[in-house]
Amino acid sequence: MSKVCVTGAAGYIASWLVKKLLERGCTVHGTLRNLGDEKKAGLLRGLPGAAERLVLFEADIYDAASFEPAIQGCEFVFLVATPLQHNSGSSK
Repeated sequence: MSKVCVTGAAGYIASWLVKKLLERGCTVHGTLRNLGDEKKAGLLRGLPGAAERLVLFEADIYDAASFEPAIQGCEFVFLVATPLQHNSGSSK
């Protein structure tokens, strides 16, 4: 099967994408802002097939070069990560 990369792998949509890709037998390279965040990394590591076919990488959306190890050798890349913005102003 294919080797694919999913950026922002622990996000709501991306985690479902990772789950479906693993179910299809793909090897998935998932990126996270912080590999030390066990809540997010643990969610992904607990998916069926993750022990065999999931590799997690730390990457910063503001540093394109940090994604290079994750996308190396991948046939497809799903760009699902979004920047984290903290706005102390209105929620409008």
